[in-house]
Amino acid sequence: MTLTRRTLAAALFLAAAPAMAQQAAGPDPVAALRAFYAKPERAPAEPFMSQRLRRLYEAQKRRSATAEGPLSGLDFGFDCGCQDHDDNYRTRNRYRLVSRDERKAKVTVTVKLFADQPETQDITFDLALQNGRWLIDDVSGASGDISWVLSRLLQMRG
Repeated sequence: MTLTRRTLAAALFLAAAPAMAQQAAGPDPVAALRAFYAKPERAPAEPFMSQRLRRLYEAQKRRSATAEGPLSGLDFGFDCGCQDHDDNYRTRNRYRLVSRDERKAKVTVTVKLFADQPETQDITFDLALQNGRWLIDDVSGASGDISWVLSRLLQMRG
């Protein structure tokens, strides 16, 4: 077989196609959530939020500053759907991409809050692609009979 420019170009294209497809698909929404969970626990969540969710979150923080305690949406950790967990819970997270298109993605994170307990819970993140980055646009979860959606909680005034 004689190697011509055309066959060489085709071979190079086929070899590079998987990497090109990955680049064309854009950043990975699961990787964005892994980065969110990898941040120091006390670091702010706002840099990982979409413009819409950040506005709601910051407005509720301002209202909460003049209230007698944290208002709805700020009174628990939305990343775990909890108020208490062990120090290493983030290392046990399992991530599952539920859906994705060009601008939106949904990822479910299964968290196990305590190593010595079998219970897990699912936290579902709606992500939006903004300025080339996947950002958290909403979060929802359930614990027992109680289900919640972060954006709705952040709009409650009391």
